[in-house]
Amino acid sequence: MNPGVFLAALLATTLTALPPWWFARRRPGYSHLRHTISELGASGAPEAKRVAWLGFAPAGLAVMGFSAVLNTQLAPNGDVITGLALLSLLGVSYVGAAVFPCDEGAPFWGTWKNQMHNLVAGLGYFGAGGGLIELQRVFEDLPALASLSTLTGAVGKLVLLGMVALSFESPVRGLIQRTVESLVFGWMLLVGAWLMLAH
Repeated sequence: MNPGVFLAALLATTLTALPPWWFARRRPGYSHLRHTISELGASGAPEAKRVAWLGFAPAGLAVMGFSAVLNTQLAPNGDVITGLALLSLLGVSYVGAAVFPCDEGAPFWGTWKNQMHNLVAGLGYFGAGGGLIELQRVFEDLPALASLSTLTGAVGKLVLLGMVALSFESPVRGLIQRTVESLVFGWMLLVGAWLMLAH
């Protein structure tokens, strides 16, 4: 098959990973272990607007693009639209993070913008987890992806578990978020590579 899905996954992964790494290097005291990715674009943070519109928004659009490309490739063979629509909510949450920055420290409550930020973030992780669980069922009936069905469902459940863990203050909150995101984007790359190498 063509490499379109893999390239879309690679673009989304790159746009999600590189900006936080770049902007974190420029922010003294920022810890990938303790701080969430959103805190780089928090209200009043240095370079918050750049983080939002050069980091979060392009990454979100790339995630939605990945879902659209995968739908184009798989739609003739199965009903993937529900799972991919849910997965694309992760991209919506990234764009939402650009529009609604969190407060410093990414608290559970805070200002109305922070509450909107948390709402779209929760929607994104819930969508990603639920979408992957739905895609497990679909993949079972697709010969090219049947081998990935169990893994897909397991990743979805881990994302939902991670979403719950992120709701609480923790000295490793940043690590939890990055682990959850790595699972989703690693899955995207795996599916893209799997389809590219399928005969």
